[in-house]
Amino acid sequence: MPKKKSIRRSIPLDQPNTKQKPKIIKFIIICIFICFGIYFIVWNSKQINLEGVWTPTKIVIDGKNFMTDNVLNDFEGANQIIINNWSNSIDISTFDIDTSAQFSIEKDNKDNTEIILTSKEKALNGDFEMKIDTIDLGPQEYLVKVELHSKKNYINFQKRVIVPPWKPEPPRRGQV
Repeated sequence: MPKKKSIRRSIPLDQPNTKQKPKIIKFIIICIFICFGIYFIVWNSKQINLEGVWTPTKIVIDGKNFMTDNVLNDFEGANQIIINNWSNSIDISTFDIDTSAQFSIEKDNKDNTEIILTSKEKALNGDFEMKIDTIDLGPQEYLVKVELHSKKNYINFQKRVIVPPWKPEPPRRGQV
């Protein structure tokens, strides 16, 4: 009778878990894409974007005019209003006043846009009616004027916006 040969295989005690890592990575990537999809579905693109550096034209706080006919006011960058949408803040800087305020933009019951300011400056606390006007200066240039006003406070500022011309995509090989 022939003897049977036994085939022995060694079984490692600690098997590496290599198939789990790609599954986890794929799951994480799919979750990230789903989160971005939901974000862009819910994101409100109709929100007003005032971010940037603006040039003030009229600043009246509590009945006092801060944009007087001062020679120093003619220097570019001397008077400016900086609006930051990331922190929802407005920084007003002139030679006479330097203050900042937090804001939120809402619609009132008459469907008018208003901005609610909160600041250390007591006169800047409250609801301001907001009007935005865009003036066409040329084929690629606009002047955007913003007016914020309440009972005794007026903050008017403007910015020139230059829109670069649309350039068509260069033709690619094999494209008709």
